[in-house]
Amino acid sequence: MDSNMTHDKSDTKQTVSLLLITIALVIWFSFQTVQLFIERQNLKTMYDNQAQIIAKAGKMRGQLDAIAAGTQQLADQGNTNAQTIVQQLAKSGISIKQPTASESASK
Repeated sequence: MDSNMTHDKSDTKQTVSLLLITIALVIWFSFQTVQLFIERQNLKTMYDNQAQIIAKAGKMRGQLDAIAAGTQQLADQGNTNAQTIVQQLAKSGISIKQPTASESASK
């Protein structure tokens, strides 16, 4: 009878230990899942913010290209100030992209 009580206590201790480990694992995986979900939402927000910045940068790039093309046209027409600007840009390694016929038609 004494060995039965010891065996029952041992089974109870193992059951409690297994139950605690299982609960701890469930809590840990739940915590990790929530953290990953939050991280994913943060990354999505950052990506969306970057998309807006990239769109604005593209718009600004188009405006700068238009200004540079206008300056190049003035330089081609003989404007000395525009020629100086184009020369300085060329010295800095900045080339002015000439608009094609389809680009100038769309503007």
